Amino acid sequence: MPLVLGLQIPDDQLARLTRTGFGEVPELLDASGVGYIVLGADRRAAGGASLNPALLGTVFARRTRGLGIVAAAAPQRDHPFNIARRLASLDHLTRGRAGWLALRSDAHLALGATRHGSWAPAGGPVGAELLADAVTAARALWRTWPLESLTRASAAIDRTPDVEVRYADHTGAFATTGPLNVPTTPQGEPIVCWEYEPGDSGHLGVTDIAFVTPRDRAVAVPADPAVTTHVRLHGESARLRSRIAELADDAWGVTGVLVRIGLAELPGFLDTTVPALADAGLIRLRAATGAAGDAPTLRDHLGIPRRPDPDPLRFRAVYAPA
Repeated sequence: MPLVLGLQIPDDQLARLTRTGFGEVPELLDASGVGYIVLGADRRAAGGASLNPALLGTVFARRTRGLGIVAAAAPQRDHPFNIARRLASLDHLTRGRAGWLALRSDAHLALGATRHGSWAPAGGPVGAELLADAVTAARALWRTWPLESLTRASAAIDRTPDVEVRYADHTGAFATTGPLNVPTTPQGEPIVCWEYEPGDSGHLGVTDIAFVTPRDRAVAVPADPAVTTHVRLHGESARLRSRIAELADDAWGVTGVLVRIGLAELPGFLDTTVPALADAGLIRLRAATGAAGDAPTLRDHLGIPRRPDPDPLRFRAVYAPA
């Protein structure tokens, strides 16, 4: 089965590109057919410069038409309400091409935050359990303000349950009432990605994509069919093609690869390696984008349907019927 291809460029290399306005990197990525770019993943560890992922994503959004844009954010730094608002705004700006790389912590936070951060109560869950609660809170918030309440002509007159603005009423570590001040997005809600660490399997059910190392793939492939697996690989590896060929075998349950590639190697990778992998049927590229606005959403390209839960119809309506 051809795999979806995502790329990650080291944060410090992208930061150095600010002097040249990022050169033509966004345009080259967009034209190559690569599925998505991950921004800010290096912030989970200290060291090296790193630009604000959401702001960088906005720059990439304005210069691309089909490329998926996955921005990292950690609830140790930002409350899930702010993460949900920021990523939903990026999803609207890109017409449905945004995703969230959910990090446990942001090592570039200079305020000395604990593992809980500033928002979760001390003594509560940490690590994967805390991150799963943040993702659950964000998903609930993303569903509180149906876009159809603005676009359906009859909504103001014939208010049906599916267009009601509702509270999220999330009561976990990141308690929040909502509703979010951004409506549901062109792809329903942003794609959620998760950096797998050993022991995370019990919490992966809240995410859409689990990024795993080749070593962890055997134990990390989730039992939940709603969660897909993308394997992290190094673009400079001499074994890149053989590893992708191995993973493209349906037996591994893997649907994509996330390749880390340096800026020096990027042009050759996009010009030679990517077309060769596509011609061999090992990766699946995005269809060429025509006029503005006709690109598939990131969710459509990935083949990941929107999750049924949480069902917003179970939430309290904000406005009581007259």
